[in-house]
Amino acid sequence: AWVSMGIVASDRWPIRWLEVNGSFQRVSAEQLRASMAPLIDASFFTIDLQEMNDAAGRISWVSSVKVQKRWPDTVSVSIEEFKPIAHWNRGRLVSDRGEAFAVPEADGIQGLPWLQGPDARLDDVLETWVSFNEQLQPLGLEVEYLAVDKRGSWSLEFTNGTQVYLGRDSTDERLQRLLSSWDALMEEQEVPPRDIDLRYTNGFAVAWPRDGEENTRNGS
Repeated sequence: AWVSMGIVASDRWPIRWLEVNGSFQRVSAEQLRASMAPLIDASFFTIDLQEMNDAAGRISWVSSVKVQKRWPDTVSVSIEEFKPIAHWNRGRLVSDRGEAFAVPEADGIQGLPWLQGPDARLDDVLETWVSFNEQLQPLGLEVEYLAVDKRGSWSLEFTNGTQVYLGRDSTDERLQRLLSSWDALMEEQEVPPRDIDLRYTNGFAVAWPRDGEENTRNGS
């Protein structure tokens, strides 16, 4: 009946306003409008909100989309962006909600730690990263790179360049062994160790940089 009366015709109840909302840190309002403007050539009753939702969701950095109609001639679009907290393997990042996502410029983003491991272990790697940083904080140390391989062997690198090998078992206990010895280890030392191997039943092995050698960042 509405069709026969012309109520749903696009020229009778056209969409005149497209409102876009969001924090717009990495996605621009203009970019969002450009992707959705061609889709509003419809009436208030016939516009496809799911199509608009899908179009916004295909934009890099968009985490979630909410599309609503407001009578009589407005469509409102609200987006949330991913907030990256770390790199995850190559070409991907991890959001503050623990989601892995891909954007073209992912590997070039500076100032984020690098996490690496099988995709199925993302939650485990994130939990371990947070736990290790909490343990390191009193000594002024921080994880720059953390990895677990397919065999379950852990390794990490501090922001000062020290690479640490923990192995597969008793990782927290082994890290604590290092932390309890850190002050003594650094006594009268001008630079931090280059490598520390904790894969021993008791104790650990330490390698220091040679004269003139600087610690280099691993994982990037």
